[in-house]
Amino acid sequence: MAEGSTITGSASENRGSWAAEIRATIKLAAPIALAFLAEIAIVVADAVMAGKLGEDAIAAEGLGAHLLFTPQLLAMGVLSSVAALGSHADGAQDRAMVTRVSRQGLWLATLLAIPALAITATIPTILTVAGYDPKIVGMSSGMIYVGMAGIPALLWYTALRNFATVLHKTRIVVVISLVSLAVAIFSNWLFLYGNWGAPELGVTGVGVSWALASWVQLIIMAVYVQRERVLQAYRVLNDLLHPDWRILKDLFHVGWPIAMSYAFETGLFLASTLMMGKISEIAEINEAALAAHTVVISISSVSYMIPYGISQAATVRVGFYTGAGDPTGARRAGFIAILLACIWMVFTGALMVLAPHELIGLYIDISNPANAGALAVALIIIPIGALFQVVDGLQTAAIGALRGLKDTHFPMMICFIGYWVIGFGSSFILTFPLDMGPHGIWLGIFIGLAASGTLLTARYQLLSRRLVSTGAVAHAA
Repeated sequence: MAEGSTITGSASENRGSWAAEIRATIKLAAPIALAFLAEIAIVVADAVMAGKLGEDAIAAEGLGAHLLFTPQLLAMGVLSSVAALGSHADGAQDRAMVTRVSRQGLWLATLLAIPALAITATIPTILTVAGYDPKIVGMSSGMIYVGMAGIPALLWYTALRNFATVLHKTRIVVVISLVSLAVAIFSNWLFLYGNWGAPELGVTGVGVSWALASWVQLIIMAVYVQRERVLQAYRVLNDLLHPDWRILKDLFHVGWPIAMSYAFETGLFLASTLMMGKISEIAEINEAALAAHTVVISISSVSYMIPYGISQAATVRVGFYTGAGDPTGARRAGFIAILLACIWMVFTGALMVLAPHELIGLYIDISNPANAGALAVALIIIPIGALFQVVDGLQTAAIGALRGLKDTHFPMMICFIGYWVIGFGSSFILTFPLDMGPHGIWLGIFIGLAASGTLLTARYQLLSRRLVSTGAVAHAA
């Protein structure tokens, strides 16, 4: 078990419980966030190393990476249910159920790998039919087809990582991510450029590094689960040949709305990128708007990894207390996660406002006159990006806390309304009919995420308060 639960009463006890919960949340979230930052570093390394082969290579790598990872991201969203259900069982001190949920997580990963592989395999054909540049499609196709070999490994690793997270054994994910980063860089060096007698595969070599890194992640995590004293007692990797369809159904029931929420958010940012590209065409400002948009999105993505780690921790902490029959602890854990995420995003938002030139200069040479247009647009939208940071942290932590209550269907609807009805609708109206240009897109995204964050937090406030009053999760939801 992760730890025992405590219901507090006096003011001093409450202060102590809040302080203890803050420490516990940070301790759980920090390794997860660091691991995700290492994953971002892999993406950056792939792009930088492919870029040395020319503009076509980096364009093909970027396209291939996005299309290769998206089906995996949706499957990983479904697998988040392992953490939600597992933490409930851990809080209830039901070790057998923790084992069953985690084993069936591996079964679910196997089943999800089938459609993920099938969808990924059709992507190059779809790109060809859609009329994409044949040269770019040809280069990215090799990366996609080879990278597919890592899909099952990544999904099995995700299931095991969620099991380890349930039991607060998250430091290993940092080690695994750093090893994967080293494997990816070395593999790219070998197969992108043909060093040490390896075949010179170009962009296809990035697919090789994706697959190798995924299998390395799985192998290290499997060995850790078998050898680590606490984890090995659950015998998760034993008796894997017997599916439990009831638990699989529960996992999918909780998990598929999480995947759809990921899809809605990813789709919103893809749509914003397409709109920014359209602005470039209409305003005849070449790629300046799109380049600026990419820079600010990249800055935001790095800082987002911290609230994302906090969100994962919130799911486990809220789920644990709920399973333990401690509704007060569950409510406190969720609001502490929301508070921590917002504090971090206020800090990074302030940094974006106070040092915009320094942050933008990490991505483009701001002293080069050729980048003057991109710099000007970036300076316009980065203050909006700073506001966007805070509401993004709010909604990310709130939705993680709700998942700890196994409440995923209603939040999915909130995400759709916030991201697409309000967010995309506002962006489109502000950008085109009202002719506000690039900052219209970002204002729309901010409005959408602010609406989502407010509604999700209100939802958690309502359910957690009902949980304290009734003590029943199902009644609260």
